[in-house]
This record gives sequence, structure tokens and C-alpha cells, in this order.
Amino acid sequence: MKISIIDKKDMTIRVENSTIKFEDFKLPFRLCDTLIISSNIKLNSKDLIKISDSGIAIIFIDHFTYKSSILISTNPKNADLKQKQYEALAKRVEIAKDIVSKKIERHILNLKANGINMDIDPYFEKLNKCENLQSILGIEGAFSREYFKHFFTLLPKRFHNFKRTKRPPLDPANALLSYFYTILYEIISIKLLSFGFDPSISYLHTPFRNHKALSSDIVELFRDRINQFVKTIIDNEIITLQDFRKKGGVYLRFDGRKKLYQPLKDLWESIESQINSEISTLRAML
Repeated sequence: MKISIIDKKDMTIRVENSTIKFEDFKLPFRLCDTLIISSNIKLNSKDLIKISDSGIAIIFIDHFTYKSSILISTNPKNADLKQKQYEALAKRVEIAKDIVSKKIERHILNLKANGINMDIDPYFEKLNKCENLQSILGIEGAFSREYFKHFFTLLPKRFHNFKRTKRPPLDPANALLSYFYTILYEIISIKLLSFGFDPSISYLHTPFRNHKALSSDIVELFRDRINQFVKTIIDNEIITLQDFRKKGGVYLRFDGRKKLYQPLKDLWESIESQINSEISTLRAML
């Protein structure tokens, strides 16, 4: 996946001869398949359709709320797979257990790599006994709360308040986690659509309104990588407290976001093959 990021206020984007143009830059369609736009831009509907028809997906992110949406071609794809998704709801508990089991194992390994040992056995013992989705979600929630108690001890105190907060994030560490979770969620949505999945047919999370719940299912398997990524950029002082602002919550300033685009691309390149593998594994389970 070739990702390009546009983040500059009041920029005009236009399309000419299979090339996206903005200011003095030119981006040929062939060099991009995912475009992330994190600012107010001017782009007419005809050019939006040209970009979409070329196979490029666009992710729009509101950097003050971390709300997001995607624009992608509506051409139908792989109807048989969508049918299998519906049919696999009959084994939803089994698939949900698999997702939570992998999440717990990977998060435990993440803590262990940072010198923290957390007992995994109680969670697996309870998970193996689960017979319904509500019980599985209860175990996943309890594990996540305990995990973050340990995780935040790995970060400088000035960046956090020792707990996970969202909608809105209330400190810089949570602002970073929410920002990257949002981007990962939309990128995985594009991946699922490219495979032919319906992102609203899910197994662990329950769809609600415009929630792409299957994307959230897959995100759970990679939150540990985002968490470690956030720790790394804080440890390496790629980002500082001056890169955040308060506006109903805590959010990255433009200069802060700009510092993170290349590290974000590097992170994506390091996990893209694993995401493809997990989506293929899910397809095989249906």
C-alpha cells in the first residue's frame, strides 16, 4: 500500500492527466493507492470521482476530534465472500475468542519486551469457558484496563494521567494513541474492502450506525504495535508537549502531526504484511 498524506489548511487540490496536483507538487496516480487528508482542502466532486475511479482510497481525518471517514470506489467485489461473512455469524463466539486470545497474547508480549510480566493464565482460563459474546467482551475489557495500568508506567508522567481516555483524549499520550488507532482503523477498512469484505459484518464488535465493526475487530490485533510506536516516538523525543493543544480535549498541533508522517509510513510498512495475513486467516475461518 502506497500512502500519501496531505495536511495543509485551505489547500486546493485538482486532477490533471492522472495526476493529483496541489501547490507545486505533483502526485501521479500510479504512486499512490491511499491518500490521507487531515486538513480543510478544496477538491471538486469531478476530481473526487476521478481519484476514486483510479483505485485510490481517500481517508479524511478531523484532527480536532479524530473522527474519520473514507471515500472509495463503490464497484461491487467478491459477493461470495460477503455471503460467507453472514453465514459465519453462526460461529461468532469462536471467531471472537480467537481475536481476543491473539490480542491478549500480543499485548502480554509487548509488556514483557519492556520488562513487565503480567500473568496471562487467568484471562485464558476465563476465555476458554466463555459461551457468549458478552462474556468475551467482559474479559477483553478487564484485560485492557489492566494492561494500560502497566503500559502507562513505561511513559514519562508528564505525558499521561495513568489511564486510557478517548472521545476526547485528555492527555498527550492518549491523543497519540487515539490518532494512530483512527488511522489504522481506516487503513484496515480499505484493506477489507479491497479483499471483498463487508466491514460492517463483524464478530467481536457490534456494528452501530456507521461503525465499521469488522475493522475494529482487526485493529484489536495490532493495538500493541501502535502502543509500542507511541512509546518509541515519545522516548526518542520525536514529539514534545509543545506539539499538543487543548480544545475540548488534547490534540496534536499541525507541526506535531507533520513530524509523525514519515514514522507513520515506516510503521505501516512494518505491519502491512501481517495485516494482510490476519485478513487472509479470517477469510479462511469463514
